[in-house]
Amino acid sequence: MGSCCDGPHRRAFQPINGGLYLAQRFAIDFNRLDAEDRLVAGDPSLNESYPSFGQPVIAVAAGTVVAAVDQFPDQVPNAPTGVTLESANGNHVIIDLGDGRYAFYAHLRAGSVTVRAGDVVRRGDGLGALGNSGSSTGPHLHFHVMSAPSALVADGMPYVFDEFDLVGETPPIPELIALSENGTPVPLDTVETGPRLDALPLGRTVVDFPDHPAEE
Repeated sequence: MGSCCDGPHRRAFQPINGGLYLAQRFAIDFNRLDAEDRLVAGDPSLNESYPSFGQPVIAVAAGTVVAAVDQFPDQVPNAPTGVTLESANGNHVIIDLGDGRYAFYAHLRAGSVTVRAGDVVRRGDGLGALGNSGSSTGPHLHFHVMSAPSALVADGMPYVFDEFDLVGETPPIPELIALSENGTPVPLDTVETGPRLDALPLGRTVVDFPDHPAEE
């Protein structure tokens, strides 16, 4: 299985309280592929048909939890309802990484968040499970690093992952959506694959992350 990355995305400035912010400049939406490279296997109206749904979400680095919200239901795929400014992030966690950096995890599964504000976490510690809550049309994990503990009133900050394997590249997003709706395996361009160190996955890439135990 690989993780399909849509990002960086949402690169429009947002005017808030007289300021301009670009919190999602380097954001990635992570989607899981199954063993047959499908984004959906089964009824596309059920969250359980998506290999992403329920996957564990872990801390990318040590830090202190400054926000942990678990009060919103998971949406029906492709038919979200009741989305407001307050609920757009869905169930989410924000971790203070230090040095003015905050990690943001959004759209977590209802009832899955295992941390609370004030908890100290290590890299690899569980935070919850991937879900479909908030402003979301299907199960996925939204992740980015930002300059303040707010998903809106902050600027996105660059970051890299220690290592991952580049498995391939998907077709353009419109074609990928059509494949997803039909439950068709995603064809991957595997011309430039292999290990990557200290890098950020780009849009349309499929990557595998190595398994690492939580830090002691």
